[in-house]
Amino acid sequence: MSSLKVIIVGGGAAGFFSAITCAEAARDADVTLLEKSGQFLSKVRISGGGRCNVTHACFDGRELSARFPRGERALIAPFQRFQASDTVAWFQSRGVKLKTESDGRMFPITDSSQTIIECLVRAAEAAGVKLICNRGVKAVTRRKDGGFELTVSNNETLACDRLLLATGGCRTPALAEMAVSLGHTLEPPVPSLFTFHIETPWLRELAGVSLEAVEASVAGTKLRERGALLVTHWGLSGPVILRLSAWGARELHRLDYRFALQLNWLPELDEKAIAAELDERRKGQPARFVVNTPIRPLTARLWERLVKAAGVLPDTRWAALSRAAQHHLIQRLTRTELLVTGKSLNKEEFVTCGGVRLGEIDFKTMQSRVCPGLYFAGEVLDIDGITGGFNFQAAWTTGWIAGRAMAGV
Repeated sequence: MSSLKVIIVGGGAAGFFSAITCAEAARDADVTLLEKSGQFLSKVRISGGGRCNVTHACFDGRELSARFPRGERALIAPFQRFQASDTVAWFQSRGVKLKTESDGRMFPITDSSQTIIECLVRAAEAAGVKLICNRGVKAVTRRKDGGFELTVSNNETLACDRLLLATGGCRTPALAEMAVSLGHTLEPPVPSLFTFHIETPWLRELAGVSLEAVEASVAGTKLRERGALLVTHWGLSGPVILRLSAWGARELHRLDYRFALQLNWLPELDEKAIAAELDERRKGQPARFVVNTPIRPLTARLWERLVKAAGVLPDTRWAALSRAAQHHLIQRLTRTELLVTGKSLNKEEFVTCGGVRLGEIDFKTMQSRVCPGLYFAGEVLDIDGITGGFNFQAAWTTGWIAGRAMAGV
């Protein structure tokens, strides 16, 4: 009978990685993983549109940590110990090769999240981890002589020497109730990685239009991001919007998700360069209609709407475009202002800003500073990254560190 009993609560990426790491490092340990639902690794299954964005091709620990609006400083040292290159090597050593896409996101070469799920389940079973689903934790208490007792959903009582909470993002305070009951403080949870509702009719008519580089900013704040944009039937999405929502999670929450969004559709050109482009059209194509001659890389549909929104009539030819009208058009191209009236969670992410306060955790071991024997990994902590595989990398890293620490190595 093993002298070390470990229980991991949460059957997601962080929970599995910590369980595997602990069981592989301490072969005589009794490691049990509890999942309250009927399915392990459900977020892994749906992430990346069902392909699983495992990590990001960013192989410098400090640069990697800079992709986290919450947790950047805390993750600098952990990413020196286990970062994206270690994740790639870990999966490859278990027969799963990853590929890198043009934007740096890394996926299994099968383009299937099932590949990652099967790899993690196989590794856990091979290491002797007891995998138990449909077993939520109703209450947990710390024994006076150390260790913990858990009351689970079938009213069974389980005991362990070391306990790890990997219960995922704290979308509601109840999800971190166990941590709070053991003395921890919860940073209030608010959504991160969400899209913007915009009711402007001409924008909604452009649903499906995408651009590779747009600069988006929130009026009256320092929030500003540049990246790909997607126009949807409810407003705006795409990496630039998701990053803006991540960095501005708390500020946008305070604004009740109602604010003025400013878009620069041509961030690679300043106003002088745009004016020169327009002058070229006036000289070279004087008889053509303004509405029919877009500036690259703007699509014809988007250009047409922006021209109309700037007050330029559909039958205006370049030769007849006044200087005042040209100024209005340049302003529309560089500073379109749209009223955001709400948000929608990004279906593939479910990331929350908030969680267990980072100052209460020793990031050398992921052990609690207030409750010895208690460990944490993944999004239950007040850590969240931008979109692109960074949140999974934080799960692998914190799970690996916690697993080794619980095993005593």
